[in-house]
Amino acid sequence: MMADSVRPSGYRISLAYAAAEGVGHRISHLLVVFFAWVDRCLRASLFVRASSAIAGTWSRAASGSVFVGALWPFAKMAVVPYDGQVSVETALGLVLALACVAPTEILIVAASGVFLLFLWDRARKVRDGREHSLLALPGFGTVLAAASALTFIVGATVSSVDPSKSFFNMVIWFFYFLVFFMAADASFRGRAENVIWPLLTGAAFSGLVSVYQKLTGWRPPKSWVDVAFEGDIVRMVGTFSNPTFFAEMMGLALPLTIALILSKKDWRDRIVLLGFAAFQGIGLVLSSSRGAWLGFAVSFCVLAVLYDWRMLPLGLVAGGLGLAVAPPVLLRRLVSSFSLTDSSNAYRVFIWRGSLAMLKDNLLRGIGLGAESFSKVYPEYMIIQTPAPHAHSTFLEFLIEVGLFGFLAMACLLLVWAYDALKVTFAEKSKGSVRWAEVAVLSAAIAAVGGHMLQGVIDYTWYSPKITAVFWAIVGIGAGITASKLGGGKYSMGGDTL
Repeated sequence: MMADSVRPSGYRISLAYAAAEGVGHRISHLLVVFFAWVDRCLRASLFVRASSAIAGTWSRAASGSVFVGALWPFAKMAVVPYDGQVSVETALGLVLALACVAPTEILIVAASGVFLLFLWDRARKVRDGREHSLLALPGFGTVLAAASALTFIVGATVSSVDPSKSFFNMVIWFFYFLVFFMAADASFRGRAENVIWPLLTGAAFSGLVSVYQKLTGWRPPKSWVDVAFEGDIVRMVGTFSNPTFFAEMMGLALPLTIALILSKKDWRDRIVLLGFAAFQGIGLVLSSSRGAWLGFAVSFCVLAVLYDWRMLPLGLVAGGLGLAVAPPVLLRRLVSSFSLTDSSNAYRVFIWRGSLAMLKDNLLRGIGLGAESFSKVYPEYMIIQTPAPHAHSTFLEFLIEVGLFGFLAMACLLLVWAYDALKVTFAEKSKGSVRWAEVAVLSAAIAAVGGHMLQGVIDYTWYSPKITAVFWAIVGIGAGITASKLGGGKYSMGGDTL
């Protein structure tokens, strides 16, 4: 389906669009020339020639080994499906898998390296005539909204009450959008699974660690629960430092895993994915995160509505059985989500009251980017000794940090993304011949984002940079698939064949 048939094209004849397209082509041409020169230099270097010789020797030896040849397709299923091929996009998926185990600083460095790898790979293919664009961007409306949001993020850094800390947070936000655009480029080219699969492996590994923690009687450094449950519930954290971060990662990964289980035809892929789903689901339960439980319930319902309504009765049966066999303490934990007698809920209410008072005095400009700015100003508005590192709400925290106009710019980005993604999902489902795997991934992306944002009403789900990077990667995957259906490639940084 081409863009001209589904969206207004008035901006296509505007001078601003023509200028932006021209600049994009020129930048792309320069980058292709630069990376072609780098490619020639590397190919001529002694290190690359030696590495290629060693790799070639190992490949020939492995191909002649029956044992290695039989095991390799299964071993590589940690990063790609059984019949899949490892590609440059897999490197981005490995960066997202690192979000389960590595510090944020390592993720930023790794993502920057993968971005250079992306450009190098695309430049070689453009030069050889195998690709027509250096970087495929989402639709023009999405790019414009993203640019607007980044502009307000920079503005919130400049006007911050703590500029040095806000500058670090601005770097992290640029890292998020770098991941977003790389994921969009990969999925636009039909390689979304190469990004998703390693992430699911990392999430499943974290879930497996939580099972090990439970079986070995591991105890966290603090209880993380209301005093009424202290001693009855131990919240597992997997490979994370906080059970809430752990639960948020499971909540983002599970809808993607379920969608691939439903869409995959190869039984080997389904068996591996069922294992992933089991560890992720168990990890979500062991985290005892009520917000994540509710968020996943919404994600599951959205996925069922968008992809296959038959999931709804199965989900209701599975949920009913789960509640029937669940320990009473978990049921009390779930019911306590709606009670103000729970100390953590009451704690949130006091924080929200203080945060709203802070927002009232800083509505238009905000106080500055990052939770550090919040921590610096919040004591002036704190109610009855309820200290907090953030507003315990993604919406409220971001509104306080960047102000009303920055919040509206970010809301516009997510709404434009959701509108286009939903339109493509329903359009593809209405066709006779549907690429079900693509629809499944797009539906799962919408579901994961929807559940995550619902949890964001009561939790600051963007507090952990590692979780937020995965969130924006999923948004990027949805944007890339959407752009491929709506003609988004017309907005890419095109490169002439050299």
